[in-house]
This record gives sequence, C-alpha cells and structure tokens, in this order.
Amino acid sequence: MPRPWWLLSCLLVLGLGLPTLARGQPLVDAGAPFGMLPLIDEVHCGDPSDPHPVVHGANSTSVIRSVTLDGVTRPVRVMTMGPQAKSFSYKLGVGKGLQAGRAYLLVVEYPDDESRMMAVANKGADKFRGFSTGTSIGDFREQYAYPNPESLQYPLSRTWRQFRQFFYLHDRFAPIVGQRNLEDTRRPEGPAQGFWVSVGHFARHGSPTDKGTAVSRIRLFEVPHPSSLDLAINYPPAPLPRRHVFWREEMNDDTALCAQGEGTGCQPAASPEAWFDYRLKQARFLGIDTYSHDLLEFGDTEGWNAAPFSAPPWYAQPRDPTLWATAVSRAAAQGFSVLPYYEYSGAIGGERVYTSTRCALDSDCKSLSKWHVCLTPWHQPSVCGLKPLGEQRRCRPLFDREGDIYSPIYWSDDNCVDVSDPDALADVKKLMDATVLHFKGQVDFLGAWFRTRPTDLPVSFSPEALGRFSHDTGQSVSRAMLQTNPTLRARYYEWWFEKRRDFLEAIRDHLRTHGVADAQVLFTPYPEEGLPTPEDLSDMAVTVTDDPAAWASVDEQGCCAPGDTSKRCCRYRYPPAEFSAFVQGGTYRKALTADELPPTEHLDRSWGEPFHSFPPADPDRHASAEGVSVTYPFNRLFSVADSALLNRFRSGAGLAMVHHFPLNEDDGKGDYAHDTADDRYGNWPMGGLWGYLAMSVDRQGPYSMLAEARAVANGDPTLLGYLEASSLSRGFPEYTRAFHAAFLALPALPSTVVPGAASDAEVVVRKMATPHGNFYAVVNTSMHPKQGLDITLPGETLPIFDRVLGRVVSGKGLRLYPGQLLAWQVGGSMASAEAGRRRVVPGAWRWELFKVLSAGTESGQGCGGCRAHGSSGAFTLVGLCGLVLSRRRRRG
Repeated sequence: MPRPWWLLSCLLVLGLGLPTLARGQPLVDAGAPFGMLPLIDEVHCGDPSDPHPVVHGANSTSVIRSVTLDGVTRPVRVMTMGPQAKSFSYKLGVGKGLQAGRAYLLVVEYPDDESRMMAVANKGADKFRGFSTGTSIGDFREQYAYPNPESLQYPLSRTWRQFRQFFYLHDRFAPIVGQRNLEDTRRPEGPAQGFWVSVGHFARHGSPTDKGTAVSRIRLFEVPHPSSLDLAINYPPAPLPRRHVFWREEMNDDTALCAQGEGTGCQPAASPEAWFDYRLKQARFLGIDTYSHDLLEFGDTEGWNAAPFSAPPWYAQPRDPTLWATAVSRAAAQGFSVLPYYEYSGAIGGERVYTSTRCALDSDCKSLSKWHVCLTPWHQPSVCGLKPLGEQRRCRPLFDREGDIYSPIYWSDDNCVDVSDPDALADVKKLMDATVLHFKGQVDFLGAWFRTRPTDLPVSFSPEALGRFSHDTGQSVSRAMLQTNPTLRARYYEWWFEKRRDFLEAIRDHLRTHGVADAQVLFTPYPEEGLPTPEDLSDMAVTVTDDPAAWASVDEQGCCAPGDTSKRCCRYRYPPAEFSAFVQGGTYRKALTADELPPTEHLDRSWGEPFHSFPPADPDRHASAEGVSVTYPFNRLFSVADSALLNRFRSGAGLAMVHHFPLNEDDGKGDYAHDTADDRYGNWPMGGLWGYLAMSVDRQGPYSMLAEARAVANGDPTLLGYLEASSLSRGFPEYTRAFHAAFLALPALPSTVVPGAASDAEVVVRKMATPHGNFYAVVNTSMHPKQGLDITLPGETLPIFDRVLGRVVSGKGLRLYPGQLLAWQVGGSMASAEAGRRRVVPGAWRWELFKVLSAGTESGQGCGGCRAHGSSGAFTLVGLCGLVLSRRRRRG
C-alpha cells in the first residue's frame, strides 16, 4: 500500500529520501535485533508450486505435511530419519541483485515440535551450522573424534521457530557439493547466479532418537546498514580489568584463501583483506572483542613471515607470508584485541643446514654435535647437517617401540620439543618475536594461546631430559628405573610438569619484558576438538542423560534391522550414564587432570603412550600464577556442573574457559557410489551429500548459551573462547549477543556467590566488590523461564544500575529466559556505562528512522513501529523528527 503522507512529508523535511530497495523488495520484520529489512527472496518449502526448484541429495526424499503449532497451520517439507543422511537444497537470490561484501540474513523457519538435529549449509559465505532440539544429542556420535554425547530433556516450545544466520556475501560460491584440497578452491558462480542453501540431517546410527528435518520456509534478507547492529559493549570503568571473548576456527582459511597456490584453478571466496573484514564484522555483530588467528597448525606455519627472524634451520615460509600482517592491520582497524594461536612443536619445515662433512650414517656426524644427522641434498652426496628443532625430535617415550612413537597419529608424531630443553625456550621466544613483538605497536595483543596436539610437547625420557632431572633433583635415574618404579616415576612427572609451567611463564615474561603489557599466556593441553576423552577412561564413553531407561533401550536394541550388529545399527554404542551420578562420580575431572596417574599397563601400549604424548592439565600448579592460564574445556552441561572442578582452573589471571565444538567432519567427494564404498563412510555426519564440511552444532534458542550461563554460575570465567569447527556464525544470535553484552560489562575480577539473593534457587547471583562499586552477575541456570523473580542484594541501599540496559532497575518482578545473564552495578560512577553505548555510524541513523516510521504501515498500524521501539502512543511525528535531529547534532 502507499506510504502515508506524514511519513513522506517527514522524510522530505529531514532531507532523507527513501532508502533504495533493490527491485522494490518489501520491508518485513526480521525480528530483534534486525527489525524491518528488505526481503530479497523467499522459498515456501511446503508449497509444491513454489518457483524455486528443490534438489534432493542422494537417497533423500521428502514429503509435504501440514503442521499446526500454537494455532498456526503451515505446510512443511519433511524428511524422516533413515540409514543414510538426507538433505534438500534451494538456490536463493538468483537475479535479485545480490552484491558481494554486503550483509545478509538467512532465516530457516521450522516447527519446534520434535527432537531434531538439522544442519544448514550456506554456500554464500561458506558457513555450516547445525542446531538441535529436545533430547537430540546434537553432534554425530560416529564421527572421527568422539563427541561426548549428552541427551537431556530440553523443553520444546511447540511453536514456530527460526534459525537466523547473519553473514557477509562472498565474491564467489561453491556448489552444493564442496571438495577439500585443490577442488575446494573452485567456485564457478558469483552473486548474479545466486547461492545454494541446503538443509538436512545426519544418519540414524549417529543420531538414533532424532525425528529428521522439517522446514516451512527459507528467507533471505538484506541488512542495509550492518554497522548499526554492532553490539554495544559497556566495559567496566578504568582501571578495572576487562574480560575478553575470542574464537578460533579449525577448518576455514584454506578454502577461502586458496592456500593451495597458483596453477590449481583457484577461485577464492574473497580477497584476504575482505575475508578478514567479513569475519571481524561478523564477530563484532556477535559481541566478540578479541580475534584469534592460527599461526601454527599441527606445527606448520600459517601466513606469517619467518625468514627475517632466524637463520636456518627454522620454520618454512608459507605460500603467502603476508596474511598475518594483513590480519593484524584489519583487526586493528576494526578495534579488536588479538590473541594469536599456536600448535607449537618446535620449528619445522624450513631449510636444512648442510656441512662439508661426508657421511653414510647418522653416527658419522656425532663429532659435530649430538643433533647433527646424515642428510642427502638434492642430487648431492650425503653430508652431515641439521634439521629444524622440531624435526630433530629430541623427545623419547618411556618404553621401546619401533620409531619411538608416542601416538598412532604418525603425521603429528614426527615433530616435538622438550619443554625442559633450553633450546626449546630460545626457539619459542624467536617465534614470539616474529609473530607478536614485531607487531606490538600496531594492535592490542592480549597475549598468546598455545594448544597441544599429539606429541607436540610430550613428557620426554631422552638421555638429555633424564640428565636434567638428575641435575635438578640429585636423583640418578634411567628409563628402566622409571618403567618399573611408580614412586620414582611420579617424582619425575612432578619435575616435568614444573618444567612445563616454567616454560609457559617464561613465554609470558618474554612478552611482558619486551612491550606487551599484562600479556596473558593461555595453554590448552587437549588435542581433541570435542571434550577430552582419554583412551583408558571408559567411563567417558557413555551417553550422559536424564533418561537412562530410554537410552538403555537404544543401546540394547539398536536402531537398524534385526541381526545387523554393525555400528551403523547403534547397538552397544550408547551406554547411558545418569547425569547427576556422572557428575558426582568425578568422571570428567579424571578426564581433564593428572589426579590419578595411570598404572604401567596404561602407559605401555602397542601403538604408543597417550598419557605422555599429550600430558593432561595440571591446574593446581598454576593456581597462584599471574598471566598464565590452563584453559578449561566445556561443551555439554555435565562439563560445567562441578563448581569445585571449575575453580581449580582459576589462576591469578582468572579463569579461562573454551567451548570445544566437535568438528562433525565429513570427507565426502560428491560421488555417492565412491563415497559409500569408503570404509570411513560411517563416520561422515552428512554422508558425503555436501562433500567436505566441518560443522559446529548449537542447541536451539536460549539453550544455545545455557552452558556458558552455567559456567558463569558455577565458575565465573573472565576469559571465554570458542573452538569453532569452521567459519564463525550462530543460528540464534540474539541470545549470543545478549550474553556477551552482559559478560563483557563485568570486570575481570574474582566473584563470590551471594547465598539466597534470588527468590528462585535456580537463579545464581555472584558479587564482585571493587573500589568503583559492587558488580553483580545474575544468571538463570534453569531450562525454564523465570517470572516474578525478586533479587535481594544484602547491605546494598543504592539504586541498581543495569550495565547493558543503561538504566536503573528495581530487581523485583524480573522475567528471565533460560540461560539469561544480567550485569548490574551498585555504587560507583555510572557514567562509564554510557561511554560504551552503540555509536550510530554516519548514514545508519537515516535507516533507523525509516525502519521506525515504516514499521506497521503495511498492516495499517500507522506509528505502530514507534511502540515497537519502546515509545508510547503519544509519540508524535514531530517529536520523532526532533529526536532524530537532536541525536544528529549530539553526534556532530
């Protein structure tokens, strides 16, 4: 219908002009925080006459059903569970004027009526994300790395819900089936041709209680002024320390940046500068303030310039050594702190250093040094030389086996460093010089994040390590003695863990001494993408549940045809463990820590020594350390249920917690016959239907942040990280944003629980006393909303200031959704909260006004949009125009 005269008059008076909507797309309410957005394309999945052709994956079929929820009936396209994964795909935006680099919103509408896991592939931005509902375990149980299944009775809303993904459109798009390595860089289409959106679910043997896929419609919106959606962060007033939220992606950069090099038919998703900007702007929308970038992945250099910082033998130069410099400059321009990430195993891959000494055996070179070996240069005679430090492999396991292997992961086992070796410390300091200190004037570095993979930093029993132990302790020792004497072996472990602590603290000191004030060193001693699950702790190989009887039936009966005993029938794959008993039994504590050292038979395996390959966390040894944190891994609710365990990981630097998302990695090639013949096929979550992928899975809606909320209630981290499977995104961003806004508004200081502060025991209140007033975290740990909630803060008489809302609140009659976090302040200066309020960028205020004025006009509601934006019915057009003009004057 025509816009009302008063709207057009106001726009003309203000000189705004109407926003340009490509091809006349209607403005549609996309929900908070987006509001009214141009609808670019829409697929009615349950309408057989919808003009968008549906493309089914191999062995995938769907039917159309009518579903009524909350009084609303809609047709839905449904795919039921079966022995293989299923999917359907639509192409969106064809001929709709899509433009690379612009922001868009993908919305998938579904009925929240059954337990499901649904996967969404957005090829417009190389984003894969899944979400789970009800009792679904979420992640695929049979993937390469064990995902620690947990099935709890998350409530179903019995309403229509939306998965919403905010993203920036890439320059070029992959087809439905994407490949790994050389093929994954070939993107044949661009914005004019539109991009594929696929929805599907896993095979039944990896998700035995799920009910399949159900989608009513898929929508694509443009977000004309995305910077207006940057999340306002009201940081605590100086000099109180700040919290940080950061993330790291496991599988993303090779695909987007054509890491395979020239001559491969490479078609990158975007230029490096644009690609970094897309990720950073996505993070800013989600309220993430710190950028973490891979600089070593399984020990290999990733995009940084090694050549100027050390003579050979050192690290190999990557194909593009400018990527790290580009990332630093873009992060600085976007206002991010930076936390570089290292899977450090010593220098590898670089040039060997050759001497003129001829040799036939390694023993011919020992007169030069114990680390010289016999090498054969290309088309040259063999001579003595040196490999880079990591390739020298100065580590040795406790027991004898061929190749001195620690683990069966041979491609990770080849390189290592010994943390007790002075040369290792000199090597890692050069690494800090090249990747952090060289850039220290360009961006604010939070510090450095180290993570072990198998045999990166193993417990070494080499002659040199044994000699250092004897020198430090006065105890003569040999490998044979350690193999048979548990008491002596325990003393050796104690010495080695102290050396690891000293190694990390020396890195911290090097950074601080050379210009990175208050540098933090984070250490993640877990190689798993999912939660730590030691081979010798069978109690972790269970399904943690609040309904053991249901899962006992699955485990005993399986989910396939009678007589089929393969793992695809899920029999004996899901032994249940009752949630409370699992937590109280300390099973997860045993998985994380070295509290119970393994007996000899669990150290000497035919294939290696896992305990020595990646030694577990030793948080107690870091309790008083300032600036060094052993990160606490979490994901399932059982992982955040033990307050005592969480608090053991608190150091003088605070508590650093990292959300480990299982990869759900799929190695498909797009050739269904070939894929199903692969003996690894049963480990592929999407059964090859989308080719190669790695995908994080969230719980739906507010439950997507419930683990983080319980982490605050039970441990209150000051650093919060995400180990993402691939490109960062969230499907329910309103809850992510709300949590991060409150989390970052609180100071990075220890807190204590205020007993009985809330009128409901499932709501936890934590207090931080500071010279700048008292700060409070209020968190609903329940799976259910709380209404009429009262909070009483003992001893407080001053008004309560909500640091996110920016106003005084009473603390009475509150309504909190599941997992909601509030950040309050009592006393001290409140002015600091206003300093962090969202800045309206030039031009964005015009779009905001247009959205407010136009809201509701299509349904004849006049200024209904004013009420939607928190205004009263008496809010007039003149007053609205005056408000916008006054805001414009205040902003200069």
